[in-house]
Amino acid sequence: MDIQSLETFLRVADVENFTKAAEMMSYAQSTVTMQIKRLEQELGFPLFERIGRKNYLTAAGKNFLPQATEIMHILQSVRIQNLDAAEIKGTLRVGALESLVFSTVLDIIPAFAKRFPNVDISLKIGQASELLAYLKQNQLDLIYVSNIALQEDSVVCCYRKPEEIIFVASPEHYLAHRKNIPVREVLHCPFIVAEPTGRCYGRLQEIAGEEGIEIRHAVIVDNIRAIATLLRDGQSVSFLPGYSLEKQIRKGELARLDVDMPGQIYYSQILYHSDKWISPYMESFIELIRQAKPESAAAAGSEFP
Repeated sequence: MDIQSLETFLRVADVENFTKAAEMMSYAQSTVTMQIKRLEQELGFPLFERIGRKNYLTAAGKNFLPQATEIMHILQSVRIQNLDAAEIKGTLRVGALESLVFSTVLDIIPAFAKRFPNVDISLKIGQASELLAYLKQNQLDLIYVSNIALQEDSVVCCYRKPEEIIFVASPEHYLAHRKNIPVREVLHCPFIVAEPTGRCYGRLQEIAGEEGIEIRHAVIVDNIRAIATLLRDGQSVSFLPGYSLEKQIRKGELARLDVDMPGQIYYSQILYHSDKWISPYMESFIELIRQAKPESAAAAGSEFP
């Protein structure tokens, strides 16, 4: 059983299409077909059945999949354990929220590239629920998201840090230089809000509901950088993760409003599948995020193995 046939099997199982797998691996389709047939002959049972345009795993193929994954992890570990970081080749597939990409991920990529010059980073930006689905389908190696409550053994949290959601506006906003602003006064301002499915929007609606106020939406936009630009109107307010606007606040481009209410805390976290082999470059990427955003002693979650 050779490593190339195993790699091909896992890729076809992932994309459910021989042609697409061949393109992704830079093989001719005949090569993929030959490798799968060779593996099936060696195992003594069919791995795939074609229905329509997709190649689905047979029952035997589904049973073999976790075993093939484990064998591949062992072979990969043996193959690279004696290599220097600069010699390691591969692709790290990362999914992250847009806010975390611009606050952290883009800052650590140069250090990662210097340490692993032959490892590519494939970066997928999306919503937390979408990225979690990709992770479970093995289309991503790890995801960096916020505030997902996990109740399943298939996903591991290896980093978890408390973050604060804040009210923010233009420095020219009439509330920008006030102290201890009543929350009701802020809620009467027009808001520029993030996506309605996100935690920030949901918590804002909860606060407004507790005060008996209906939020006025100036704009709903799924892009924090766009929200920061729109806040320059000097009239609107937003309710967003503090880390996502830290640079603009530090430069004086935006102002954090001093609202008289308890801190609003949620969590940023890194997740990976429990069956995932932790490669040296995946471990390094996680460590760079740890160093960029030091964990609070109060943070909960699994420790990195």
